[in-house]
Amino acid sequence: MARNPYVVFKGKVTLGVPFLDGYKGDPHYVIVSEDQNGNEFRIVTNVKSDSSLTGPAGYLVLYLWDQYFKHPMTADLATLAAGVLTTGFPKLDYVHDKRLVDLTAMRPIPLDTKDEHNDINALINEMLQLDMSVDGVDYVYPTPSYRDNRLGWKPRKDVTVYGFGFLFEPGKDGLHETHMNQGNPKPPPGSHTKDHSNENGVFQDGAVMIEVDGKFQALFVAFQTQLVPTDNRGRPIPGESHPILQTGKSASHG
Repeated sequence: MARNPYVVFKGKVTLGVPFLDGYKGDPHYVIVSEDQNGNEFRIVTNVKSDSSLTGPAGYLVLYLWDQYFKHPMTADLATLAAGVLTTGFPKLDYVHDKRLVDLTAMRPIPLDTKDEHNDINALINEMLQLDMSVDGVDYVYPTPSYRDNRLGWKPRKDVTVYGFGFLFEPGKDGLHETHMNQGNPKPPPGSHTKDHSNENGVFQDGAVMIEVDGKFQALFVAFQTQLVPTDNRGRPIPGESHPILQTGKSASHG
């Protein structure tokens, strides 16, 4: 299990901040939002894997953008109070909830910040209804170890965001791990791949969902090293589990 609390945050999107060339830190898109009291809360989602086993393509995350997300949970989400919830919300599981996401429909997507027309930055910009026809506004992205000057864009209309993941520590002013959090194999001895097997669990997967004009969309993200199916603890099943895309070795994540 991941160490920090698994939560959902519900709030209003104020800025979308794509990860552009020259930015510091790991490649994450930052969704800046606010809670019911106007306090800033940041939802980050991976736009690139943290290492490659098979060359440049290995850096690509897997995604599925469901523009017409229909699931019984949306009725519950709509009634949630704004802010961070640690209990009383629908918990996500990419593998064991067959109604949530079609894993076979996930596809690799690049992060190409020099041309943002077909990459994951552009996809999230569109999902968040950002007005990219205007100049970006300055946004300082704060972390415990650095501050980074970035550009963000405002949505064209009211967008309610639901971020599923794990709280930042120690500030609890944002969340990360908005991706599948199971099926991580333990790397063999001597491997340079990061070990994420301690993050495995069930009904603790991350995602970003939005609600606009009463309709829901969902962005599901996974990594090419993650294996399915998983057992009742979210671990790969020896001799049975395979990469999501049924391919060989690929990327790990951060």
